[in-house]
Amino acid sequence: MAIPQPETLTRGIINDRNPETGLRENREETDQELAQRQADYDNWLQNYFINRSNHIQSIGNAMLPATDWTQLLDSNLTDESVAEFAAYRKVLKELNKDLLDGSNNPVDANDEIWDENYSVDDNLPTEPTPEYKPEEEE
Repeated sequence: MAIPQPETLTRGIINDRNPETGLRENREETDQELAQRQADYDNWLQNYFINRSNHIQSIGNAMLPATDWTQLLDSNLTDESVAEFAAYRKVLKELNKDLLDGSNNPVDANDEIWDENYSVDDNLPTEPTPEYKPEEEE
């Protein structure tokens, strides 16, 4: 599993524009730039599980608007279809439920969901197929 681990970053090469020539050049990273990059990495790592959990929830939240219409009184869906969509929407709203404990630590740090390379999209619930009420004859 590929959960990020603490590491000490090493000096890198930065490609940026030379203010004197206007040309892009490679240069060695300064001590200050390396220290800032290390601090940014450490902060990212410290908040990894919270950020990953929030990312998972944002995927579910982004899918909700496409099904808002199913909960309208005049959607013309059958009662069963409305209920299926309501259940589907509930799952989307709770994608990150029970992933973290009260201290924002993972409930199960070995869960594949924490793997950086894990695709949340592969385990999203399948959207129900709308079933409409039969048309009334006049």
